[in-house]
Amino acid sequence: MEKAAVTSVCWVPKGKCKPRSSGQDEDGGKEEMHGAAASSSAAVDANTEGLEEFNLDTYDDEEDGGLQFFQVLKADSELAKEPDPFMKGNPDSDSDSEEDLEIHADDQVFIAASCEEEVCNLELYIFDADEASMYVHHDIMLDAYPLCIEWLSSTASLGEGNFGAVGLIDHTILIWDLDDMDANIEPCLMLGEKKKKKTAKNKARRKKALEVTPGPKAHDGPVLCLHSSIFNRSVLASGSGDNTLKVWDVSSNACVHNYEHHSNKVQCARWHPTEQAVLLTAAFDRRLSLLDVRQPGQVAWAPLVAEAESAVWSRHRPFECLTSVDNGFLTCYDVRKVANKSPPEEMALWSMQAHDVACTTVQDTPAPNCLVTAGLDGIAKVWEAPGTVPRLVFEKNLQAGPIFASHSNSEAPALLCFAGSCPVMWDLSSEQVLTSCFKLDGGSAS
Repeated sequence: MEKAAVTSVCWVPKGKCKPRSSGQDEDGGKEEMHGAAASSSAAVDANTEGLEEFNLDTYDDEEDGGLQFFQVLKADSELAKEPDPFMKGNPDSDSDSEEDLEIHADDQVFIAASCEEEVCNLELYIFDADEASMYVHHDIMLDAYPLCIEWLSSTASLGEGNFGAVGLIDHTILIWDLDDMDANIEPCLMLGEKKKKKTAKNKARRKKALEVTPGPKAHDGPVLCLHSSIFNRSVLASGSGDNTLKVWDVSSNACVHNYEHHSNKVQCARWHPTEQAVLLTAAFDRRLSLLDVRQPGQVAWAPLVAEAESAVWSRHRPFECLTSVDNGFLTCYDVRKVANKSPPEEMALWSMQAHDVACTTVQDTPAPNCLVTAGLDGIAKVWEAPGTVPRLVFEKNLQAGPIFASHSNSEAPALLCFAGSCPVMWDLSSEQVLTSCFKLDGGSAS
């Protein structure tokens, strides 16, 4: 079944994936083998009744001057026990399946929230740059429509690991163990309140019977954005359609801050890359805000020209942030002037029409002065931004319908992943004009 949409994508840091499957219980397997052996032995005894006169028990003790064929096989079997230095993996297992499950430390891995007609999944992808291809390593079925995802390194129940946080349309935030390939039963942690129907004898009672799993309530509306702090991956910010922003301590499963400064849906929330207490938010109330979680009562504002779609901090200029809106405009703000409450016209360093339709995502890539935008027109654009109004360098139709999100890779500056009708990988270094402009390393595209 073809995907209807991929709503969000997120890179997983290299070396963090260690997939595991419960498989068959070893002790149980051994017991089954011993039981089978006993049954087989009993069957043999039953089938050899009446053959005592042939002395089958001493058959192997008779002298035979012929070729000792079975002795040769026994000698060869001893040699076969020695490991082959040219063989990779575990020779005692199904090599094909084991190789498929293995994720190497240098593999490029990302997660995607995908939605089909009746099924929603959290999928873990492996991208092979040499083959310019990707495949789903394993997936987790979701019971509600996913709107955003984020990678985490720890939870309250399992400690350090490899986890994916999913914000859902049913107001919940679920944390899944990405290494557990049998995690389709339930998440390892739930920050939101989950309602499940109880079994009832008739339809009338079934509609009224609701079971509420205990736990903190994430939001009173759909969860629209998630972002974890680079300084502490267990600190998670979430924005919602209920107009609130919350800060969670995932390690203790607790909401530590609740902000209600926006008057409409909170579309974006981003922690500052170098100032760990500073948060950037943007909402449908056409406002951008700056927060310091050490001073919860203070908020600095900047006006937007339309409803917010995406907001990010500048990687290379820590006092700047970028915001895209639903009329296609992209604006760069000086956060020092926003914090000092300067006149609105002085807060914006530059503004431009990046797309003719909603500009749904903007990324300041690890390559200096390289901005990438994409929108509902399905086109990704690469801009040279030396601190003034950006210059368009290259654009590409990604052939994936409307683009809803993107994520640049801090470990591979030229590699970007986009969410559209399917996940799309674009290696900017595959375009000669971009390689020359931004001095990117060579690579391949998918």
